[in-house]
Amino acid sequence: MVENISINAISNPSNVKRVESIISESDWNHLFPLRDEKYTYLNFLKAIGKYPAFCGDYSDGRDAEAICRKSLATMFAHFTQETGGHDKSIADVTPEWRQGLYYLREIGWQEGTPGGYGVCGEETWQGRTYPCGTFPDGTYKSYFGRGSKQLSYNYNYGPFSQSIYGNVETLLNQPELVADTWLNLASAVFFYLYPQPPKPSMLHVIDGTWQPNQQDIANGLVPGFGVTTQIINGGVECGGASEHIQSQNRIDYYHNFANYLDVPVPQDEVLGCASMKQFDEGGAGALSIYWEEDWGWSSETPTGETYKCQLKAYQVPHSAFIEGDYRKCVEYHFDVTIIDDLEGVAPTANAGVDKTIFSDNTVVELDGSLSSSASTDTLTYEWVSQGELLPITNADKAVATVVIPKVDVTTEYPFTLTITNQDGESDSDDMVVTANTKPDNMPPIVTLSGESTAISGESMTVTAEIVDEDDTVFTIDWTNDSNLTLVIADDDRSVNFVAPEVEVETAVNITVTVTDSGNNIVSSAQTVTISPPDTGTYPNWILGHEYAAGDRVTANGVNYECKPWPYSAWCGSNVVYQPGVGTFWSEAWFVVE
Repeated sequence: MVENISINAISNPSNVKRVESIISESDWNHLFPLRDEKYTYLNFLKAIGKYPAFCGDYSDGRDAEAICRKSLATMFAHFTQETGGHDKSIADVTPEWRQGLYYLREIGWQEGTPGGYGVCGEETWQGRTYPCGTFPDGTYKSYFGRGSKQLSYNYNYGPFSQSIYGNVETLLNQPELVADTWLNLASAVFFYLYPQPPKPSMLHVIDGTWQPNQQDIANGLVPGFGVTTQIINGGVECGGASEHIQSQNRIDYYHNFANYLDVPVPQDEVLGCASMKQFDEGGAGALSIYWEEDWGWSSETPTGETYKCQLKAYQVPHSAFIEGDYRKCVEYHFDVTIIDDLEGVAPTANAGVDKTIFSDNTVVELDGSLSSSASTDTLTYEWVSQGELLPITNADKAVATVVIPKVDVTTEYPFTLTITNQDGESDSDDMVVTANTKPDNMPPIVTLSGESTAISGESMTVTAEIVDEDDTVFTIDWTNDSNLTLVIADDDRSVNFVAPEVEVETAVNITVTVTDSGNNIVSSAQTVTISPPDTGTYPNWILGHEYAAGDRVTANGVNYECKPWPYSAWCGSNVVYQPGVGTFWSEAWFVVE
C-alpha cells in the first residue's frame, strides 16, 4: 500500500489525504528548507500512510482534524530538536524552528562504524530477542541515531522492523535503511504511536485516550505538550529545578508550529516538564502489553508449574501486539514445544449462547469468537438470518450485529454461523434471539460498587447505580446476611457500615432491592471479604496482592519477607504460598525476626 502512495493521488489513504489538506508540498518546503535531501515530502506521506492511526478518524465524536493538526505540530517540534541545525547565525533568514531535519545521522557516527548503541550479548534478553547484525569481520553493527526521530539501540530498531517488515531481522541487519529510505520519517511516526509502558504513546496524550490517574497527577504528569517531552527524552530534560534548555527549545518550536498550523495553545496547557517525575508502574500509561512467565502454582500439572504466560507492563521479549508471541513465551520459559491438538482437525463453529431481549429496534451482537480451529487455519465467517431475513452488519466477521425489530408478540429469530478454513472444511452452529414485547415500564438496571475487601473496624461504603429509562423515583431496600448495622444515605443510593470483628477471613453480602413504579423488582448483591485486623509488626498477607521483593507481612505472630524476583511473583499469587500455611510457602517467603 505504501508504494502506491503518491502526492495528491485520489487513491491515497484517508489519513494521508487529511495530512495533504493541512501540509502541502509547498508547506513542507517552507517549514523544512534546510532538510537533508532524503527527507522528501513523498517519504513523509508514505510514513503517514503506513500507520492509519496517525491523523486517522474517530468514531466517538473526537475532532480528527484538530487532533491531526496538534499531532503534526507536536511531532514537528520534536523533529526540530532532534535533527535541527540549531544555527543562530542564520536565524534572521531561517529561524531555528524551521531548521529541522537537517541531520540524517547522529553527529559523529557514520555507516560502517561498529559496536555502537547495541545491547548485543546473548546473555541479555535484548540481545537474544533483537540479535545485532554483524559486519563481515564479525563485529556488531551500530544502532546510533538515524532518521527524524534519531532512532537508537537494537531494542528499538527491532520492534520498528517488526512493524514494517513483520520480522525484527531486516533493520537489525540493515540499520542504514532507517536513514536512507522513507523509514527516516516512518520511524518518528512509529515512535509517536507506539506505547512504551509505563509511558503512554504521544498520540494517546494528544487525542485524550490517556487520562492521568492519581499517581500520574502526584508525579506532575498531566496532558499537554510537556508530557510528550517526558515521553521522548524525560530522563535527560525533565524533573529539574528549572526548564532544561532542550525542553525550552521544544516549547519554542511547538509554539511556532502550532501558530503555523492554526493549533490553539491554551494558557493553562503545561508545555514544560521541569516539575515532572518519571512515569512509573502505578500510572495510567502502564499498559500490560508484554507476555511474561506466570510463576504461579497449578495443581493440574505434574510439576506444579502453570505453563502459562501473563501480561505485564514492563518490556520483555514477547509482545501482545505480535501474533504467536504468547506461544513463544510459553515455549521459552517452560522449555516445552506446544502441539496444536486441532492441527488437521476441521474447524468447529460456535455461534454463542441464545439471547432474550425486550425488542424495540434493538441492536444485538452475534458473537462467534469462541469458534475453534487449528492455529494455522485461515477462517472465513458467514452469518445468515433464518426465517424472517434480517440484514446483518459485518456478516463476514466473527462478531456481527443485527437490529431486532419491535414485536407485538414474543418472536424467535434464529441465526446460523458457518465457518470455513482454507481447505474448504466448514462447520455451522445456530443461535436464537428471543424478542419479547417491550413492557410499558422497563425494569431498572442496578449495579453495586464499592471495595470488595476490608479490615475489621474499617468504615465501608457500598453504592447503588440505578438506570431506568422510565422512572427516577424508586423504593430502595438494603439488607445483609451478617446482622450488620447499615447506615443508609438520605437518597437511599448508598449505605455505610463498619466491618465487623472477625478471627478469620469472612464474607458478608450486602443486597439492595429496587422497585420501580411499574412494580418491577430487581436485586443486586456485593460480597465484601473481611479480614482480621493487623496484630503483628507488618500487615496481613492478602491473596492476590502483587508483592515485591522485600515486602513483609505478619502471620500468626511470625514475620515473613517476600523473596527476590522471580520468586516474588509467587508471594501473593496462590494460597499454596500463604506464609507459614501454604504447601509451598517457603519457596516464596523467608522468615525474618
